[in-house]
Amino acid sequence: MLLDLEQFKSHWANTFPSIAKQNTHFLIAVSGGVDSIVLAFLMQQMGAKCSIAHANFQLRGEESSRDENFVQAFAAKMGMPFLTKRFDTLAFAEQYKMGIQQAAREIRYAWFESLVKDLAASDPSKIVLLTAHHADDQVETVLMQFFRGTGLHGLTGIPAIRTHQQNPLATDHIDLIRPLLPFSKASIKNFATLNGLAYVEDSSNEKNDYTRNLIRNQLIPQMETIYPNVSQQVLDTITRLKEVETIVHETVASFWKKHMSFPKGIPTIELSKWNQLQGNATYIWGLVQAYGFKSTQLKEIHKIAGANKGAYIASNTHRLIKWDNQIQIVPNQEDKVYETISKDLVLLETLFGKYLLEWIDNLEGLKVDTSSNMAYLDADLLSWPLLNRSWVATDYFYPLGMRKKKKLNHFLGSLKLSPAIKARTTVICSDNKIAWIVGQRIDDRFKITPHTKQVLKITFLSKA
Repeated sequence: MLLDLEQFKSHWANTFPSIAKQNTHFLIAVSGGVDSIVLAFLMQQMGAKCSIAHANFQLRGEESSRDENFVQAFAAKMGMPFLTKRFDTLAFAEQYKMGIQQAAREIRYAWFESLVKDLAASDPSKIVLLTAHHADDQVETVLMQFFRGTGLHGLTGIPAIRTHQQNPLATDHIDLIRPLLPFSKASIKNFATLNGLAYVEDSSNEKNDYTRNLIRNQLIPQMETIYPNVSQQVLDTITRLKEVETIVHETVASFWKKHMSFPKGIPTIELSKWNQLQGNATYIWGLVQAYGFKSTQLKEIHKIAGANKGAYIASNTHRLIKWDNQIQIVPNQEDKVYETISKDLVLLETLFGKYLLEWIDNLEGLKVDTSSNMAYLDADLLSWPLLNRSWVATDYFYPLGMRKKKKLNHFLGSLKLSPAIKARTTVICSDNKIAWIVGQRIDDRFKITPHTKQVLKITFLSKA
């Protein structure tokens, strides 16, 4: 696609209709190369409010300092605020045992996120990061993904827009757009020439030390001798694959919506439904990626259905547990519940559900509902406020109908609850005594007797 100001404006209007220039502050990542220089120039031509951010990775000696000075002078010429920081990238890469390219990316985006937060603290505008990725970058990225081995999403390339809501598992929380994605490197260079824009060249781009450079400098030129229009053909394929991905996503989401239930708020799949998939990676990946699992874990995840009861595989955030005839998805770290219930309360919203409190004075017509989510307690025996909390290993109580106390851990174990439900079990306490194991059993010390004058009925409605 030919790049000029009108084409850029048209592309912006079609691709980013929800991002209004009038109330947005754009933070542009500018290296000094032709791509980011042209992007900053185009944004100025559109009258957008912009700041320029330049990360100096100090990897190329004097050339790195040259780039920083050049971008600073360019920002002054454009009338845009200039933000820069120098990083010891080699030391960071060595400390965290990662490659230079990965280290530079980690450093860059962590810094960008801090800049976005700083700008947001002093500017009521929406803060959006802009990067100058272009069509050639898109082709190189998809080829790299293909050779590494990837699923469908990896072949759809770099997205034009990425919000942190769309990518909740990302380590950063940045809203980012890439306005130059449809435009080739050649068209960007041509635009710079026509508009008299100076820029600097990164000498490391000519070296084949990195995989991307090898693909750019050797593989693609060789492929062009066989398929002269290879880059455009790859871009066309990406467009078609994006359409396919939408269809696949909708199909997979529909399957899980139909076959996933939430007993006591726990995402649960019946083993019979799981086995219907016969290890289909597309369906399973469509489910587990939202819970922090990696594609490299798919083979192990497939085995979970045939594992012993209680077996699990973990991501950084969740566990996939085989329990009886179910697969359950449980957070690795459940938040602990600890909240008071005042006497005048009628409704209490909690982490795992809500409590409804009802006072009953007319005991002659009282009909006790034996549902496990309801407790009928002798109100005069309660000390206020009550406490709703997670159970702990040292808890004990007197189960209804028994005169001997029982360790709560043993009681819950006798019920053969899954680890997920056991972890979410809470207790209602009066002073230091347990009055109700929520959803399971009341304590005998708080039961209704012929001497009871007033009853407190508590109904627990679990989140689903």
